[in-house]
Amino acid sequence: MNLVGQNIYKLETPELIIDLDVVDANFNTVSNAYKDSHLKMRTHTKNLKSPFLARQQVNAGGSNGGVCTAKVSEAEIMVESGFDNILIANQVVSNDKIERLCSLAKIADMKVGIDNVDNLQNLSKFAYKHNVILGVLVEINTSMFRCGVRSSKDAVELAKLANKLPNIEFKGVMSHQSISGSPTEQERWEIGKSYIDILLDAKKTIEEAGIDIKIVSTGETFTFDIVLEYPEITEVQGGTYALMDVNYPYMPFDIAARVMSSVIDINISLDLITLDSGSKCIAAPNFAKPILEGQDAELIDMRLDYSVYKVSDVNKYELGQKLFLLTTHQDGLINRWDKFVGYRKDEVQGVWDILGRGCHH
Repeated sequence: MNLVGQNIYKLETPELIIDLDVVDANFNTVSNAYKDSHLKMRTHTKNLKSPFLARQQVNAGGSNGGVCTAKVSEAEIMVESGFDNILIANQVVSNDKIERLCSLAKIADMKVGIDNVDNLQNLSKFAYKHNVILGVLVEINTSMFRCGVRSSKDAVELAKLANKLPNIEFKGVMSHQSISGSPTEQERWEIGKSYIDILLDAKKTIEEAGIDIKIVSTGETFTFDIVLEYPEITEVQGGTYALMDVNYPYMPFDIAARVMSSVIDINISLDLITLDSGSKCIAAPNFAKPILEGQDAELIDMRLDYSVYKVSDVNKYELGQKLFLLTTHQDGLINRWDKFVGYRKDEVQGVWDILGRGCHH
């Protein structure tokens, strides 16, 4: 069924919709910040999962023309869609995935994060086998303590080894950091700069060992403007900024993606409304509750295909009324859906497949 031209309020629900005016504004905020600067955006597609939207950011400007992915499977989607400058901002360690990574390196500039000697040697072995070059960036742990070397000394040792191994090209360093809660502007800058300083200390130590660094890649959305003060940084791994979620009210971006739902039951005696959207279509990790936009409502129960909210004024709701759910985690939300319905001023402009969803490998 052709949805283009329809009013979004006429669509069947639940439906994932994205406000294209907001997407454009978010992209332009980044583009305006970076277009005349020393650094560029490398859009992290773990959030978008869409080559179409990733290309829109590149076209908006302020981009280095490449993208990040979290996994080899996502990188495959991006390469198949025409991107030839990919950073897998993670470690690829199993042999089968390294084989696939090398296959991609035959047609694209493939780079990957490293933090382990054994893994680096294995990357070299398979790259030599396939006669390809793999770019590597030493990941520096700055705050998340999941991956990344824990000291500048370890970073130097990995960089030295990368420079010696066949079919490996040492590119530089990378980091990814996070921030929790609702920091003040001063707190955001102080925390962000403290993390970036860790990354740049590793860069300095590697360079003092006589090793050149071409790429200094860092993320994420909460430091997108802070990094402008650092001429050493070459690119930013930004993801959440594109579609946004409720965790970043202090950032200059707006929420573009939401799940449109319908009221399917009204319980006047208990002040409850039931929506036709459940956990099949919205992600709420870490027990965070999806927010019913613009409503004084509290989530009481969420099952696979419905959710129940307690509301302050049950009499203002009608059966079939359209309401909108906001997620606390866009990455997971987008992974629930097969397509975006993009609209401007309530009119559907297009429907695009989410080609990177469900890529568990």
